[in-house]
Amino acid sequence: MNLNFNTTIFEKQKIILADTEEYIVQGGRHLFPLLPKAFEGIKQIGVLCWASQGPAQAQNLRDSLEGTDIKIKVGLRENSDSIQSAEAVGFTRENGALGEMYQVISESDLTLVLISDAAQAENYKRIFKALRPGSTLGLSHGFLVGYLKSIGESFPDNINVIGVCPKGMGPSVRQLYEQGREINGAGINSSFAIHQDIDGKATDYALAWSIALGSPFTFMTTLESEYKSDIFGERAILLGAVNGVVESLYHWFVRHGYNKEEAFVN
Repeated sequence: MNLNFNTTIFEKQKIILADTEEYIVQGGRHLFPLLPKAFEGIKQIGVLCWASQGPAQAQNLRDSLEGTDIKIKVGLRENSDSIQSAEAVGFTRENGALGEMYQVISESDLTLVLISDAAQAENYKRIFKALRPGSTLGLSHGFLVGYLKSIGESFPDNINVIGVCPKGMGPSVRQLYEQGREINGAGINSSFAIHQDIDGKATDYALAWSIALGSPFTFMTTLESEYKSDIFGERAILLGAVNGVVESLYHWFVRHGYNKEEAFVN
């Protein structure tokens, strides 16, 4: 995988990891004034969902882009249980920062789809239909890439598709961003990916998104690599799938006539 990329806005640095040469962008609040230029052509960023990543990313983006012409708008289902929580931190219909999900998609230049994997699989056709040609779809997990590949489908060819994947849960993305108000560079590192670039702006959009989230370091990956590493590293190891598989096999062997010692060894 080629881990080099071109950016016209941010300074990249070369690093060597395990004999592999790659490039990173170091973040920090001193880079926030560059965000409007990096987001050239983006007037509204829609943030879909208010679960883990949604609240953190919406608030971090809003704070980082304060004083610019770029609007952050949260998109939720009508009568969503999350509406009250979003309103509590200032995303309201009255101030134009909250709207129905598909309406927000249709009017946004960059739409961050942070809904669950299951919801993405169920609603991707309607999401794609609502996206304006020439707009950008942003993902914080590569699941949808794998899902579309598995069913022989793909993204619309008239949009950018990018990823910025914070390496921490939403509350920590917000908490460490707030810590960065006193310690420049505090935050959660993120990987970024360019899956589809129709206008040559996708890389700077992704880097700006990551820096606006407060990422101290942003490094390149692909959405396919991201979802595979997530499945094996996070779900299989961190969330205990390996332990569960081993335990279930133990019980399978016992049910099929092995004594406990033989079942343990197998």
